[in-house]
Amino acid sequence: MHNVKIFCKFRGGAVIIYLEIGEIMLKKDLNTKQVGNLFGVDESTVRRWAMSGKIKCIPSAGGHRKFSYNDIVDFANKKGIKLNISAENKNLDPKSAIPKIVENALKQDYKFVEKSLIELYLGGVQLTSLMDDFIEPVLVSIQNHLDNNKISVAEEHIARKIVSKGLNQFKLSVINTKKDNGFNVLTLNLENDIPDLPIDMIQILLEDEGYNVHNCGSNTSIKNIKSLLNKKNYDAIFIYLCDRQCCTSTLVDNIDKTNSDLEQIIELSKKYDIKLFLGGPSFENINQDLLKSFHLFTKYSESLQITKIK
Repeated sequence: MHNVKIFCKFRGGAVIIYLEIGEIMLKKDLNTKQVGNLFGVDESTVRRWAMSGKIKCIPSAGGHRKFSYNDIVDFANKKGIKLNISAENKNLDPKSAIPKIVENALKQDYKFVEKSLIELYLGGVQLTSLMDDFIEPVLVSIQNHLDNNKISVAEEHIARKIVSKGLNQFKLSVINTKKDNGFNVLTLNLENDIPDLPIDMIQILLEDEGYNVHNCGSNTSIKNIKSLLNKKNYDAIFIYLCDRQCCTSTLVDNIDKTNSDLEQIIELSKKYDIKLFLGGPSFENINQDLLKSFHLFTKYSESLQITKIK
């Protein structure tokens, strides 16, 4: 059992549901009784909702119904029910949440990172805001710890891995990857770009919109890209150029290779009729003529330029 305390209040005719989530890692699904408690109804009502298709569920091997956080939030939004966390754990303000996530990432506690992200999501924070206003500042803060010699390079790498693990556990809990809009997307970092967290964040946003994402991760060579494009049709390619200390693709010393890689990708996109998206904090060293072939984004929310893919 995971430690979830539920509080219901009525405010202005609306039901406000408060959740206090304990320190134990959250399970990926809730059962009928837990959903009933969450919405203040009996189990038979939840079963009727499920049978009529009002709320989605997943039948288990034993014939029981399981409900994902994603479907619960979706149902609450449709019904006008506001999900929130308890006052004791109300960390929806980035100024409050970010330092705690950073602290626990440095302590190598991925469960705290996962729990925090789920709390934020249940508290109404949109996925795009979660990436732009919480996770990205967490990564910047960890980098600042390294730049100020408060932690070692190894500790910085481990902390980022902890954030990555917590984020991917969060993804398993809330993202509905069964949606499929029929579009295939390739996501990657170029050679000399090591961190794959930004690409993971973009993947989560795209998959939540129903895109079929193939994530190459970090340090992807042109040779590998050509091989992939020869085997499968892709509608878009998302590339992220990192400028953190462990990456060199945006540095002047390696900019010629980066520009060459981007130029080759542009040629491949013309050959295979693929839309190109390029994200990152800075493009100042990139050939400006090459940038004209890309849809640029600096915020993760801007990566959801859906109409440009379609």
